[in-house]
Amino acid sequence: MTIGYKDFFPILLESGFFKRKFEDLPTTLGRANKWLATSDLKVVNVETVLLPNVRPEADASITCLYTGGETGSSWIQIIRVWYHVPDLGD
Repeated sequence: MTIGYKDFFPILLESGFFKRKFEDLPTTLGRANKWLATSDLKVVNVETVLLPNVRPEADASITCLYTGGETGSSWIQIIRVWYHVPDLGD
């Protein structure tokens, strides 16, 4: 069995010098549900993941993230859907 995952980042709504505003988690979950409704994938697990210093456009598969520095840390909560990847013979 092979598994895969898809990350759903909250959409950035506003960006300012000191503040960024993102959509709320239920809205992000709605997009994940819409994606699942249009796929024939078998869900293995759904989780929320809190990632430091990750921008929505960044790759969340980075295995080593650092916090701190001059700009401080910024955390973002995403929804990760793990699913069974069908074999070609399925």
